[in-house]
Formats: sequence, C-alpha cells, structure tokens
Amino acid sequence: MKILLVAKPWRGGLAGYVYRALDDLFPGEVEWWPTRPIRLTERAAFLRDRRGWYRRLRDRLAVADADVILFINHLPIFDELPNCSRQVLWLTDGPKPRPGELAAYGRVCLTDSGYSGEVAAVVGNRFGGEVSFGFSPTIHVPRPRPSKQQDVCFIGNRDLKRDRYLSALLTGGFRPTVIGNYFLHHSLFWRYPGCFRPAVANERMGRIYADHKVSLNIHADVVRRGTNMRTFECAAYGIPQLIEDRPGLEAFFISGDEIATFVEVEELQEQLVRLLSDPVTASAMALRARRRVFKEHSYHHRCVALLEGVLPDKLLQGRLAALTRSGGVLEFPC
Repeated sequence: MKILLVAKPWRGGLAGYVYRALDDLFPGEVEWWPTRPIRLTERAAFLRDRRGWYRRLRDRLAVADADVILFINHLPIFDELPNCSRQVLWLTDGPKPRPGELAAYGRVCLTDSGYSGEVAAVVGNRFGGEVSFGFSPTIHVPRPRPSKQQDVCFIGNRDLKRDRYLSALLTGGFRPTVIGNYFLHHSLFWRYPGCFRPAVANERMGRIYADHKVSLNIHADVVRRGTNMRTFECAAYGIPQLIEDRPGLEAFFISGDEIATFVEVEELQEQLVRLLSDPVTASAMALRARRRVFKEHSYHHRCVALLEGVLPDKLLQGRLAALTRSGGVLEFPC
C-alpha cells in the first residue's frame, strides 16, 4: 500500500495533521509531496523558476505509483493530469471552481457544504460531499492550567463580521484577549491596545487556551455552513467554547450540551456571562465536547471518509478500529 498526500505546508497546520493521521492508519506507507518547497535547497530553484518547479511536480504525479493520491486544494497545473479514480481532492476555504476544472480527480470533497452547489455543478457524480475539519489527538492536547485564568480568548484574523462582534464586546465592558492580525492593524487595537496580541504559531495555541476560561469562536464570512478548524481543536484542548452559530454546526456538536452558541450580540454577551459565572457547568460541557471529538471528529475519521470508495471499506474501518482499542491513539484518555 502506498498513499501520497499532495498539500501545501501552510501555517494553519492542516497538511501536517492529515499526514500524521494517514501515517497512523497506514504506518510506513505514506509520503507527503508538498506544493511548496520545504527544504532550503529547493527554495532557490523554486524562486528562479516557479513554473518549472510545478511542471516537474505534475510530471512526477502523472507517473506516481500509489494506491491513492490525496490532494488538499487544487492548483491549475493539476488540471493537466489525466483523470484517475485514485486521485482524491479535498477542497477548503470557499471553493468556487470554474467549468472544466477539477477533471483530474475521481472523487472531490469539501469542508463546507455551503459550497456544494458550485462544486457539484462542476464535478457531477464525482462529488463526494462534505468532509469537515477535525483535530489531531497527539497535537491538540490539554495543557496544565494556571491557578488564575483570564476570562475569554479569541484567536483569529480580521474579518468584517468579527469586527462587529468584537467591537460590541469591547464597548460593552468585556476585555477578551484577541490574538491574530488585529494587532497593530485595526482601529480596535488602538482603542483597546491591552486586549490584543500578535499571531502565534499553532503549537502555542494550547497554552493560550489553558490560560483562559472560555474560547470565543466567531466564524469568518467565508464560512457558509458547519464550522472551522478551531471548534474541533478547542474541543480537544478541553476548553469551554462559545461559538457563533452557523447552519450545519448541529451535525458536529449539540448546542447547550457540548458547546454554547450565539447569533446576536446580546446573546453573545449573555452566554459569556453565564459561562464565566458557572465554571463547573462550563467545564462539564467542555468534557462532553472532548469525548465527542475523540469518538467522531479526528483527522483519522476524516481521512477514512475521504478515502471511501477508493480503498476497501473493510480495510479502512479495520485500521480505524485498531486506533480506538486499548492504548490506541483514539482511545479517550481517562
């Protein structure tokens, strides 16, 4: 068995999480071919001749000896690959493909079902539906919590919808810790500089969540249905979550039982006060969400869903079951 992962090594960490999950499911049988050079020796060649670098990647893929080639997101150069049932594409970040694109893939899935119409219209019966984000059980691990925690944190970048909610919180007297590119680059920073911090590397996010009582998650405008990566990661970190409600979120978590949700600004403020004033209830909610992600929402589950119909279902389910047995990576920690 040989599986290729073709993905950009971007800061969000998604490709690394998927690679780890694939390697757990198929140990020693997975290779990651990045769509941007990782090694310093390759970067110079990439900068000198970017088109040539991508053509060489395309040519390698065209003759690759693999049982499955899993692509995370599409590059125009991949339209030149021959159509093959073993080539699977996973689209993120609001895809809107044009007619004639994505012809190389035998199966196409996406993280946000709100874009299903645009994608299905292009790929037809090759559309595999929604496969959402998830969490990595070896990376998104709860950190020790200090004796004195701050109230609420928000990790995310600038977005007009986020502006509205954050502004309402700040003017209403709340003082969330906001981490991301609001720092130095938004009028809210200059009005409330003590609340803003610069963006941090993924590996530091667990420490930030541990230092706060509640995680606030406001979806960017690009999210139509479901939710973003942060929801699953925070659940694994074991922090109570207050999430802006989106259609489809109920497919992953139960509002009021595993997460708290809001729609309007007033509801956001009310829910935040409730969670902060009742830490016992908030912690119990976070524990239920943590159990849920281990049961259903790991990147191991997502990889199995992506490879359905490409590899035998018995093989996929057997590999997944092995990881949930005693001592396995998906066994819920007591």
